[in-house]
Amino acid sequence: MSKFEKGNKGKPKGAVNKVTQSARELFLETLEGQSEHIAEAFNKVRVESPSKYLDLFAKYAQYFVPKKTESSDKVTHQFSDFNIKEIFKIESDTDK
Repeated sequence: MSKFEKGNKGKPKGAVNKVTQSARELFLETLEGQSEHIAEAFNKVRVESPSKYLDLFAKYAQYFVPKKTESSDKVTHQFSDFNIKEIFKIESDTDK
C-alpha cells in the first residue's frame, strides 16, 4: 500500500520520527557523560535535605519509568439504592 491510498491509516501508533529518535539518542549520550555529576548532586541533596531528595528523585524517575497509559483492570461497582436524607439523619443522630 503506498502513501495516501485509501485504507492507509498513516503512521503506526508509537512510531517515532527520525528527528525525535536522533534527539533522544543525543540526550542519552549527554546524560551518560554526566552520570557521575548527577550522582554527586543527588547525594549532596540527599544529605542536606532528605525530603527535597525524594522530590527530586520522583521528578527524575518519571523520565525513566514507563507511564501507565491504559488500564486493563476492570472494576465494577454495585450501588444499592439509598436515601440521602436517611444518611444525614443517622449522622446528625450520632452527633448528639
